[in-house]
Amino acid sequence: PGRYMLRARGDDSETPQYAAQPVTTTGEDLTDLTVVLAPGATIMGAVTFLGAPGASPDPSQFRITAPSADQSDVGPQPNARVGKDGAFELSGVPAGSHLVRSAGNSRGFILKSVTVNGRDVTDTPVTLRSGETLANVTVTFTDQQNEINGTVTNEQGTAMPDYTVLAFSTDPTLWRPLSRQIMTARPDQTGKYRIRGLPRGDYYLVAVDPAEQGEWFEPVYLDEHRAGAQHLTLGDGDVKTQDFKIAQR
Repeated sequence: PGRYMLRARGDDSETPQYAAQPVTTTGEDLTDLTVVLAPGATIMGAVTFLGAPGASPDPSQFRITAPSADQSDVGPQPNARVGKDGAFELSGVPAGSHLVRSAGNSRGFILKSVTVNGRDVTDTPVTLRSGETLANVTVTFTDQQNEINGTVTNEQGTAMPDYTVLAFSTDPTLWRPLSRQIMTARPDQTGKYRIRGLPRGDYYLVAVDPAEQGEWFEPVYLDEHRAGAQHLTLGDGDVKTQDFKIAQR
């Protein structure tokens, strides 16, 4: 018994169709339930690149996707290959709140910004309706990747590769699934780690037990770890070093 959201997907047409329907059960079987599928939305726009002269990659090597902000995707996410002219058209996106992201290998470039008619929506979900077309989307990539590196060892200098280094924004509003401002890295057998591609901003950095994996996007978990964390500020293209000494019990 309780209240649920029933989600459905149909792939018989050229592009998938979707439904999201609230359902309330009282403990009795629900029969003859009708679920009406509707076409997805379309996102149209272009990609641009910021980098050294002549360093721009082939746009057709990039793909654009729009994951659900609440991770309610049903089936594989649609993605669109960018054309040689930088234009893309992503169709079959389910109704709801979505973030615009790149998929696959980005050729050394990272996402810098996403704008809709000049409005920054890089880290703000956009709400789409069935059959809607969202146009004038500009996805900008940069080759100015930030980096945090260092070592994780015990107090005797022995590598501790079983730990995980967690970097997360000092802004709690960014503590959510799919956040670009949360990244992790495992040290290699020599204890060295490297985190690349965080957006510019202020971050907490902490070494955590990998057994806690899966909680990295949970606000309660992150709040518990910021008290003893290191603090770093990253600008575009910055390289910062932070070593960790693990006290063994």
